[in-house]
Amino acid sequence: MPWKALTLLGDAVLVVPLLAAIAAWLRVRPAAPRLSNGELLQWASIVAASLALVAGSKIAFYGWGTGIRRWDLTCFSGHAVLAWLLWPALFALLVPPPQRALRVMATLAGAGLAALVAWSRVPIGAHPPSEVVAGTALGMCACFFTLRLLRRLALDLRGVVVAAALAGTLVLGTTQAMPRLDTERWFAKTGIALSGAEKPQSRRHWRG
Repeated sequence: MPWKALTLLGDAVLVVPLLAAIAAWLRVRPAAPRLSNGELLQWASIVAASLALVAGSKIAFYGWGTGIRRWDLTCFSGHAVLAWLLWPALFALLVPPPQRALRVMATLAGAGLAALVAWSRVPIGAHPPSEVVAGTALGMCACFFTLRLLRRLALDLRGVVVAAALAGTLVLGTTQAMPRLDTERWFAKTGIALSGAEKPQSRRHWRG
């Protein structure tokens, strides 16, 4: 299984711009139905709250050493959360709402991809299973509310082309020239700044 390639599909550099582009297209496209301002705000809130919980869990660990040692659980896997925020919703949006059976199948396919992306963090050594499970639980909860919010909408052909072109560009960028976001370093610096610790907590020291 190409785990390193799969894990890129949960990278913030890919997922966040894609989510923003899809939401923007559904809001301003010429054809109806469109995403309303209220729905756009709700979707943005779901994404923001999910990512805030991921960031908060990591900052708390680096600063104060929070977590559950028995489970080797220090934080939510961000890649798992991001994968569940994007792929089931995107696959669902590829099918018009009246085609309910096909839309359910597309959503399940997206969920399967999200699950693989989440699990890819384990074999590449980025997270233990407990953190992937935690991230998946959080991501699935956000996914449920997202799918309910988008149940009357679908991407038209132009929206699919735009999303595919953007995804291809971003994937190429993450594997080639585009600089990677060193979010873990940011979380660590924020954690020690808030806690007053001399250095960020390490998993090895934390487990004792």
